[in-house]
Amino acid sequence: MWNYTWTDRLKQDLFVKYDKFARPTQHFNTTVVNFDIALLYININDFKSTITVNGWASHVWTDEKLKWDPTKYGNIQNIHVGSHEVWQPDILLYHSGTAGTVEHYGDTHCIIYHDGQVLWVPPAQFIGLCELDFRLWPFDTQVCNMTFGSWTFHGEQIDMRLRENEDMEPLYVKNAKWKLLDVSKSRASVMYSCCPEPYTNLNFKMTLKRNSALYCSTLLMPAAAIVFLVLATFWLPPQSEIKVSVAACTILIIAVFLVFMSLIVPLTANPPLIAYFFSGCLCLETITLILSVLVINMSKRIYCKPLPRNIKLCLLGWPGKLLGLSDLINMIESRRPTPNQEMRGKLTEESTTNSTSNISDDGDRQNIISPTKSITQLEWILAGTAVDRIAFVLFCLILTTMAIVCIG
Repeated sequence: MWNYTWTDRLKQDLFVKYDKFARPTQHFNTTVVNFDIALLYININDFKSTITVNGWASHVWTDEKLKWDPTKYGNIQNIHVGSHEVWQPDILLYHSGTAGTVEHYGDTHCIIYHDGQVLWVPPAQFIGLCELDFRLWPFDTQVCNMTFGSWTFHGEQIDMRLRENEDMEPLYVKNAKWKLLDVSKSRASVMYSCCPEPYTNLNFKMTLKRNSALYCSTLLMPAAAIVFLVLATFWLPPQSEIKVSVAACTILIIAVFLVFMSLIVPLTANPPLIAYFFSGCLCLETITLILSVLVINMSKRIYCKPLPRNIKLCLLGWPGKLLGLSDLINMIESRRPTPNQEMRGKLTEESTTNSTSNISDDGDRQNIISPTKSITQLEWILAGTAVDRIAFVLFCLILTTMAIVCIG
C-alpha cells in the first residue's frame, strides 16, 4: 500500500497480540514505575478541607512487550501511541477528595522507546483531603500531604520510585491567596493487616502559608477601630448619655464582624484566635454598656446621701490625682463650706423647721444649703469618673493581652 509506513508495520507487530490489561512482565518480576509531579498551581479549599494541585504527572516504566530493533523498522527510535492503547500502572491518590470521580489524568499520548521504556506525562488535577488548622488564621501555615501508590499491585509487583524532574519552577503559577514555602518528597513501604506483601507509596508534603496581607484592611484595621471605640467610651463625660449609644453601636459592629467571619472561616472544633478576640471585645463592650448605665445613674441622680467617707477620702487623695481627677478634686475643694457656713446652715435649717411664722416658700433655706448639695453631687460625679478611669486601665491591660495572644 502506498501509505503503509514503517510506523504502521511496527505498531502492527507490537500490538497484534498485545493485552493492555496484563502487566507487561512475568508475574514474578517487578515493574519499576518512576513517578513525579511538576507543580503548576496549588489552592486550598477551607470549607471542604481539600487541597487542589494542578500539574504534570510524570510516569516512566519499562514494558517488556514493546521492544524492537530499530534497524528492522527504518531506524525508528520511538513512537507515539494513545494512553488507552498500552498498559498503565494504576497510580492513584490514596486520600482523594473526590471519591465519586477518581480520574486524575488527562487523555494524552505516550512515548514508547525502542528499549521498551514508556514515558507518559499527562496533565493532572489532584484533589486531596487535608487536615487544616485555623487556630492562627489569617496568619496560618498549612501542611498537606498527598500519597500516591498503586491501587491493586503490591510492592513486589509495582515498585514506586521518585523520578527527579527538571526544574519546573518557571511554569508554576503563584496563588494570590497562598504562598508555597516548601515541597518535600519521600518514599515509604507500608505493611497492611490485610496482606502479607508490602505496598510502596510516594508522599508529597507541601507547606503553604496564607497571604495575611489580604486580610489586614478587612479585619485588622476594623479590630483596631473596635478597640478604640471600646476605650473611648470611658473618656466621655460621666453624665453624657452618648456613652450608652456608643457602647450599643460598638456591640452591633462586633456582632456583624462575627457573622462575617463565620462566612469566610469554617466552623471547626478549634476556632481562630481572632474569633476569640472579637468575642472577647463583645463581652468587654457589654460590660462597658453596664458600667456606662451605672456611671450615668451615679452622676445624674441627685443624691441626698453623701459619698461614703472612706471612698471620698481615697478619691480626694493621691489615688484620685493618679487617675487624673485633679480638676474635679479642686472644684470640690473650692466649694467646700467653711465651719461658720456649716453652722449657719444648721441653725437656719433648725429655725426654719421649728418656726411657725408664715413663710411663702423655702427659697432662703435652699440657697443656704445648696452648696452642700452641689458638693455631694460633685462627689458622686467624681466617683463615676473614677469608675470610668479604673475600667479604662483594666480594659487596656485586658485588650493588650488579648491582642498579643490572639493577633500578635
